Amino acid sequence: LIGLFLGLSTGIGVVISQLYGAREDKKVSQAVQTSLLLVLLLCVAFTIVGVLMVPFMLRLMATPADVLPEATLYLRIYFAGVAGLMLYNLGSGILRAVGDSRRPLYFLIFSAAVNTVLDLLFVAVFHWGIAGAAIATVIAQAVSALLCLIYIIRKFDILRLSRQDFSPDLRAVSQLLGKIGRA
Repeated sequence: LIGLFLGLSTGIGVVISQLYGAREDKKVSQAVQTSLLLVLLLCVAFTIVGVLMVPFMLRLMATPADVLPEATLYLRIYFAGVAGLMLYNLGSGILRAVGDSRRPLYFLIFSAAVNTVLDLLFVAVFHWGIAGAAIATVIAQAVSALLCLIYIIRKFDILRLSRQDFSPDLRAVSQLLGKIGRA
């Protein structure tokens, strides 16, 4: 699921970079809006599928019985918070598409530091074990996603969204997916 989404985010970035390079601001804005709507829908789907599929995936990988409960707990928490990862990848793809490859790296480095500190706090201090490590990861991913999205909204006028922008346009989604498939 994660690999599929990474490919989708890369394709979205290619489409946005082409439109941005052609200075088609309205189409860039529409592509970002459509991508965000698509990703939000996929967040819901991936969360549900991921949480429900954890036992099956672990059995498929022949996970040893002695680690099965902890692995199940970790992955269920991870998939419950997979939206942070997905939104970060979308945000970093958009930033790279408009020529900013450094900022996503900075946000990722900061997120890694947050993850490390929270791991120590949740596991070593609060003794939450594997659940603490999973929660730390989910929080760190959410932080990186928020940093990306806030930066995009503040820095790029053409990428700012309003409530009116969140109206589903199935034709735009179909066109975006078609372009991604060809990219």
